[in-house]
Amino acid sequence: MGIEAKLKALLQEIDEEIDPESITGDSRLMADIGMSSVALLYMAVAVEETFGVDLSSYEMKEETTVNDIIGLIQEHSSTEDGIA
Repeated sequence: MGIEAKLKALLQEIDEEIDPESITGDSRLMADIGMSSVALLYMAVAVEETFGVDLSSYEMKEETTVNDIIGLIQEHSSTEDGIA
């Protein structure tokens, strides 16, 4: 399972009303998916547990997209592998 699929699954776990099939890379977490600020906190914890990426220093904004989070995960993965 790739990063995007795992992230979609996490989003659905956090909010069961989210349809993972309707989520695209350009979907904004708050404006398009409808996540609340509390749900964003849960997502940050889930991303840290699943991918080892600490999102606490990353400022989530209303326009933060799924691709933004995927990029942070990939960036962290590259750094961990010594590629960055």
